[in-house]
Parts: sequence; C-alpha cells; structure tokens
Amino acid sequence: MKPANIFSGFFAVLGLVLMVGTILLCLLSLNAEPRLVETPEEAQTLSEELMEALCAGDYEAASAMIYGQPELGGTQESDDPVSIALWSAFQDSLSYEFNGPCYATDEGIARDVTVTALNISSVTDTLAQRTETLVAEQMQKEADAMPKDENRPTAYQKEPEPDVEDVEQALAQAVEQALAEDAVMNTWNATLNLICQDGQWWAVPDQALLQAISGAA
Repeated sequence: MKPANIFSGFFAVLGLVLMVGTILLCLLSLNAEPRLVETPEEAQTLSEELMEALCAGDYEAASAMIYGQPELGGTQESDDPVSIALWSAFQDSLSYEFNGPCYATDEGIARDVTVTALNISSVTDTLAQRTETLVAEQMQKEADAMPKDENRPTAYQKEPEPDVEDVEQALAQAVEQALAEDAVMNTWNATLNLICQDGQWWAVPDQALLQAISGAA
C-alpha cells in the first residue's frame, strides 16, 4: 500500500476533532429575552459549573446548563488513536480564569472569562511531513540492515517498502513530536451571558468561547 493512501485514511479522521464547535454555533442565533432582577448567586454558580464541565470534557453536563440544551459536538467518539491523542491533549490543555464576578448588562447578566487551550491546527499542520520523514528514516534503517546481494548492482538491490504498521508507528511518534515541539496555546477573552427563563438560569456562550472549546485558531 502506498504511504500517500495510508496517510489519507489517517488524516481524514482529524476533521472529526475540529468539528467539536460546529454544533455550538447554533447558539449564536438565539434571541432569548432575558429578565434582569438582581445578580443572584445561582447565576454565578452556573457560570462556574459550566466552565468546570467544559474543561473536564463533561459535555452532557455542560449541555444541560446551556440555553436550548444543544447536543455538543464533543460528545462524538472516535476509535482512531490519533484523534484520541489530539483530543486528550486538547482537553488536558483547557483551562479558564474568570475576570471578576457577574455583572449587569442592558440585556441581563454576564461574566467575563479568559480561556486558554491548545490550538489543534498547530499540531496537525506538521503531522504529514513529520510522518513521511519518520517513515523514510525507518525504511532506510531496514534497508541498511538487509543483507546485500554482492552479485547485483546497488541500484538494483531490493528496497523495503512501508506497510500499515510502519505508518501507524510513525504517525504515533509524529503526534508526540508535534505536541512537544509545535503546539501553540491560544487565549480567548470570552463572555458568558446568563439569562433567566421561568425561574431557571441558563448560559449562552459567545463566539470567543465557542472557538476556544472547539480547538480552533
């Protein structure tokens, strides 16, 4: 099997990782009418519990706190080891810090939060080249270790060709290298809007927060 064909199969699944924020974008179209009475403890607690759930990867709990209770993209599972490694690294990198307590706005209540997370693209952008280099190095090692036919010119010696296992091993190693050497951490200044509907408090993340939790640039 040609390396190019093997690469295409592996890198196709990486798109799944970057899809986590797409479903969340529907929240931007919500036109809920909030009601501001005061700055209750429930609103502040909601903001803290939501950010904890998102950073812990508990998308089911997070969805239950977001207005409209959308099915978040992060609930999708993948059996691909590269996607699993990248998503695990992203979740481990995700952190937040509130920039103060809740405050009143013309529309209701809000709370500002700074989110820091891995930019997944900074890792995936170098994976193909890293993998190809590692595969070539492995093939060269195998070629050097092969017994030579003294009766045939060097140009006609049989050269080893990579198989699926070779590429899988190289790709796994490339992911480790890219995470250690190429990873870029991004910071977003986001706002959680908090609305009260029929006595129930809900969170409405803004565009910056949606980008942060999706691993986008």
